[in-house]
Amino acid sequence: MDADGSKGVPLQGGDFRLTCLNGFGDGWNHYAHSMAWFRGKIYVGTSRAQLAALRLAGQRKGVRPWPIESPDDIYDIDRRAQIWEYTPETDEWRLAYRSPVVHGNNGRDDVPSYIGFRGMAVIQDTSDAEPCLYISSWSPHTAHSPDVLRTVDGVTYAAIARPPFGAAVRTCRALEYFDGRAHLSPTASGTKKGFNQDISSEAVIYGCADMGRGEWVPVNEEGFGNKANGTVFELVQFNGHLYGGTVNPVTGTEIWKTKGGKPPYTWTKVLDCGAGRGRLNEGSGSMCVFKGALYVGCGIINGGYHRAAKIGPAAAEMIRIWPDDSWDLIAGEARHTPWGLKFPLSGMGPGMDSLFNGYFWRLCEHQGWLYAGTFSWAMMIPYMAVNRWPEDMLTLLRRWGDQEFVARFGGAELWRSPDGVHWQPVTRNGFGNKFNWGIRNIVSTPHGLFVATANPFGPKVAVKREGRWQYVPNPRGGCEVWLGSTAADALPVQPQ
Repeated sequence: MDADGSKGVPLQGGDFRLTCLNGFGDGWNHYAHSMAWFRGKIYVGTSRAQLAALRLAGQRKGVRPWPIESPDDIYDIDRRAQIWEYTPETDEWRLAYRSPVVHGNNGRDDVPSYIGFRGMAVIQDTSDAEPCLYISSWSPHTAHSPDVLRTVDGVTYAAIARPPFGAAVRTCRALEYFDGRAHLSPTASGTKKGFNQDISSEAVIYGCADMGRGEWVPVNEEGFGNKANGTVFELVQFNGHLYGGTVNPVTGTEIWKTKGGKPPYTWTKVLDCGAGRGRLNEGSGSMCVFKGALYVGCGIINGGYHRAAKIGPAAAEMIRIWPDDSWDLIAGEARHTPWGLKFPLSGMGPGMDSLFNGYFWRLCEHQGWLYAGTFSWAMMIPYMAVNRWPEDMLTLLRRWGDQEFVARFGGAELWRSPDGVHWQPVTRNGFGNKFNWGIRNIVSTPHGLFVATANPFGPKVAVKREGRWQYVPNPRGGCEVWLGSTAADALPVQPQ
């Protein structure tokens, strides 16, 4: 049963089984923010209490009641980020690491070093005798600068030397090894005056030829020479180049590439102006190489509606870039661009024809298929002021009611394609859990396809009963991890 007392939407597609629910038994584990396959096991890094932190950061405009019960003092919540380890052979999860606490600049002795782990990568660096797991962290503004953790065996974790981050940098996300160097970029900034989890105080990529020695150096000019590029949000290797995608709230995302060499590298712009969509493609949030091309999920930060910059709301697009820098529109709005007329090859508009899909949050290749997971904000509808919505949307809400609306449209979507053009849904309802508002990570392994969610609707969620809002325990709140069959043809899909 869901927290509102209704039956969950049945899973109609995909030979997937649930390996973890309710945030590993703790509903404050809201996001499975990072995931990697390492030494025959899957590792998941959590970020904790996102929705509670957003409330205390003043992100309450137009939301009533707040979707989850959260205290007025954030320190009433244990926000120490966690890393969990799963052994497929025994079907067992183990808490592998929990953030320590430090003396904060607010005078408290219980400040978490890390409130989240936003990136993981398996890398064998110059000083590594074997591949190691590296984890990029997220630190609160009351603690030290963010670290990169390193583990050889999944048991012992230690921070390596930090890049020369500015004081406002709060997290780094992408970790990519290319041309003999590890690369990362900061992707959030925060001070006592405010916080932005998707735009950093510096748009710099740092490279390091030996993380054991920690000699990090900038490998690009800040923002690639464009001050409007607020962050280099995603990094990936493709066709002998390192690619970086930016967040640009002024003219739209830019994508750059380099062959590497001696820092700072020489970079070439692949595209700009949000691939001709402008600010509605504010950022490049996901990248994946598939069958000779680079697929990129583009959209607006903050779930598809960047209120502070007055961008959106709008659903996400997917584009495909070829080695010669030409590109196709896979899903999105047909338009004339400086690169010519572009129309969606899939035949689907933004968000795979769903206005609720604000991101293509993760892309992953598995056994000859490209998988795409979305973020959907439909679950927020019962808590939002909708008086300014289009009349056709209001008509549906009046006809169904917000709970029926969420039952029909709530939950993130997972899609797959054999060629990048023809797409089939695996799930369109968060694997039958409307509280799974995002497919946050997808990892291909010899044991199958692991899919991890973002689900911030715990431990207690607001539900309306007999006309009154109340907070009740939510057993399906908190991140989940699903495992799909190893056989691609054994992953049936939902009929469209």
